[in-house]
Amino acid sequence: MNHIELQQIYISNIRRLRLAQHLSQAELAEKIGISDSFMSLIETGKKWGSFQTLADIATALGVEPYELLLPSNIGVSYDDTRTRDLMKRLRQNLNDTVTTIEDYLKK
Repeated sequence: MNHIELQQIYISNIRRLRLAQHLSQAELAEKIGISDSFMSLIETGKKWGSFQTLADIATALGVEPYELLLPSNIGVSYDDTRTRDLMKRLRQNLNDTVTTIEDYLKK
């Protein structure tokens, strides 16, 4: 899989999940604190956004960040409490890692 295919999966998943929740691009953008125009650029493949933006989109859509990068034919099951707890810890670890990297890059 190349980066173009991955970006198409990312775009498709955002759009599919957003529409399933009856959210407009503007409503999703507002939920995550970005402009409508930047959300449009993400959904049209002109921008990716930062790791934090990906995590924020995932949180707003009620999924884990990695799920935005999975092909639609790969299902994710949350059928037990242990899995949910693990996913919550992984999300926090991802957010902490992104914060650490961003802090380092600001120096």
